[in-house]
Amino acid sequence: MSHTQVWDIDEEKLLCHFCLEDECKEVLSWFEEKGYKRPEVFSERVALSKSLREASNERVKEADIREAMMLALCSLHCLDFNKGQSVLHSEDEKTEASDAILPLLSNLSYIFLKRNDSHNSVRAATLGLTYCDRKPGAPAPMRAKLLFRRGLGRCQAKDFEDASADFIGAARIMPDDREIRNALEECKAAARKQSSDSHSKWRGMMTTGTDKLKASARRFYKRARRQMREAMAGMAEPLLFLAIVLLAPLIAGAVNFLLKWLKGKAR
Repeated sequence: MSHTQVWDIDEEKLLCHFCLEDECKEVLSWFEEKGYKRPEVFSERVALSKSLREASNERVKEADIREAMMLALCSLHCLDFNKGQSVLHSEDEKTEASDAILPLLSNLSYIFLKRNDSHNSVRAATLGLTYCDRKPGAPAPMRAKLLFRRGLGRCQAKDFEDASADFIGAARIMPDDREIRNALEECKAAARKQSSDSHSKWRGMMTTGTDKLKASARRFYKRARRQMREAMAGMAEPLLFLAIVLLAPLIAGAVNFLLKWLKGKAR
């Protein structure tokens, strides 16, 4: 049985990739309230998008993250060409639009991360990486940045395994970047702690009361032995000196007694 797929040539997908319907309406209302209007001409839309992205970057520097997010989403709205428009774009225009979208998605990933929205942070970076895959000769540093930011988003979501894979991918592209290396090490440490905490949570759940006491006693005994060894190791030299000081008179007395006894025997 054949299926017919209907394409909505007027459908715009970028903004709704991150926003629900009501949220999209909120962004568009904010866009209009600020006095903006999306142009029809391609070059003007790209120019406005760039201007909004730069304004968003300034808000990030000022730590006004919500304003930065709204500006970035409005910038994305300007680049949200529907299918009918995209078909009419020249190859140069498609390349220009792609070049404008990549840094914007990277910025959005960072902004969402700052808002503790790990879900959309990861989605923004993943979408950016999809654009990288589609774009021949996509700049390697941008791919590394997107992998790095997706890793940060996954770390925030406590998905340390996938985050490590992203950091490793970014490190392969930029092996000298200390920020990426440090993030990878912190991610590995967090993964180990998560694993340890998980094991501790379930330890002893299936053990009876008597067995629990025995296990607790064994752990206490092992810990005490370890602490005693450490203490003795640190005190070995002082104890030896003290023993010599205390035993020296006794040894000297014993030697004198032995010498006198031998002299008496010789007579």
